[in-house]
Amino acid sequence: MSQINTEVQKKYRERQLLKQNIIFFIKIDINIYYLLFIIMPQTNAEIQKKFRERQLLYNREEYLQKKRDNYKKYYRKKFKDDIDPEIKSEEEQEQEQEIKEEEQEFIILKPIKKRQAPLNKTIIKDETKKIYIKSLSKIYNSYYHKEITDEFKEELIKLLSVQKYNINLIKAEFKIIDKDIYDIIKNTSKKSDIRNLHAIITRIRGFSNLVKKIAPYTDDNQLQYAIARNNKEFTDFIKQKYNALSFKKEDIIKNLNNDDLELTSKEKLLYGLFTLFHTRRPVDYKRMFIATEKPKYEIRKKINDRNNYYYDGVFYFYITKNKQIQKYDVPSELQLLIENEMKSRNDEENKKYLLLNNHNKHYKYSSDLSRDIMLVFKKIYKLSISAVEIRKLYCTYLKYQVENGYMIEQEHRKIAEMMNHSYEENLKYAYNIK
Repeated sequence: MSQINTEVQKKYRERQLLKQNIIFFIKIDINIYYLLFIIMPQTNAEIQKKFRERQLLYNREEYLQKKRDNYKKYYRKKFKDDIDPEIKSEEEQEQEQEIKEEEQEFIILKPIKKRQAPLNKTIIKDETKKIYIKSLSKIYNSYYHKEITDEFKEELIKLLSVQKYNINLIKAEFKIIDKDIYDIIKNTSKKSDIRNLHAIITRIRGFSNLVKKIAPYTDDNQLQYAIARNNKEFTDFIKQKYNALSFKKEDIIKNLNNDDLELTSKEKLLYGLFTLFHTRRPVDYKRMFIATEKPKYEIRKKINDRNNYYYDGVFYFYITKNKQIQKYDVPSELQLLIENEMKSRNDEENKKYLLLNNHNKHYKYSSDLSRDIMLVFKKIYKLSISAVEIRKLYCTYLKYQVENGYMIEQEHRKIAEMMNHSYEENLKYAYNIK
């Protein structure tokens, strides 16, 4: 009897190493005991995670090289750019960065001692609420393999709207997140999703400890973002874009008149806004309306209720990053592009917006506008150039126009203001190409 029990105990200890297993003792008769193991099925994410861990442990270099090759093959097939094979695309660089991050061991950062701010009760836009809930949904999908319930979503909207909400339901859901928070942070690739999760939790009473756990990661991500933003290394790929993109008016007009490019009036307008006028942020045009009279009372409205306007050859910017109100004359070439786009629209309702998407609807999200800008520039230059990059390259162009004696500093300062930049910020955005 003791021999059997010893054997059973030995097997029991061995099986305890399998954390996913549930163990039962079954008594067959008075003298014999058996162990019954029910192995719980693993999710696809858990299986893939264990596979990656095994590969990184036993087959590291070959596994990482295979990932790099797969990423290159995928993006070459997807974009088919005529790019020098020695020059890596942005997508390839981003994927390589992901591999580097995967190689780094996840570190559990020490929670901050004191909460950075009290309970958050600020009013946020409906669009921001949707972004927060979308981030939480992605975390639920990827980590818990389930959707957010309609009831939970409804209470989240109330929470984010500073209305009375079901505190018991909210607390029950976020207590689960609290328990798994470090695994969630480790396995969430998009850092903005963690930042948005943190923004939600700062609004729930009784979750200061969870706020303190996440805060070091959001702070670190913000620091890394600032470092990356200030990193203006003039790489071969950036150099290729800089050499291809021209801000000279004669080159811009030549592209606009090039029938081989088959640009629509909508595409010509997008291109002209970021080349014929000093390059601003896409969001400045997202909420721009075509006015039938000079705007008079916009300045009296709250900042969230304001819009930007185009009227009679003038841009009126009432929504800006630094909240300054600006008014500028529009070049005649750009005025013509606006007029041509308005003439192409049949629906009078659509004529009140400066820009429409490919479905002839007002742009709802800035990301959609940024994507369309990139597609237009790719159509013209055969290179993917984002709106942010266009601004940086234009800042670089201005910097060296001054350094090479083609422009005086005072003119540069005026243009920086028209870009809604300070002069110092404009210089920071520029690459050092020498």
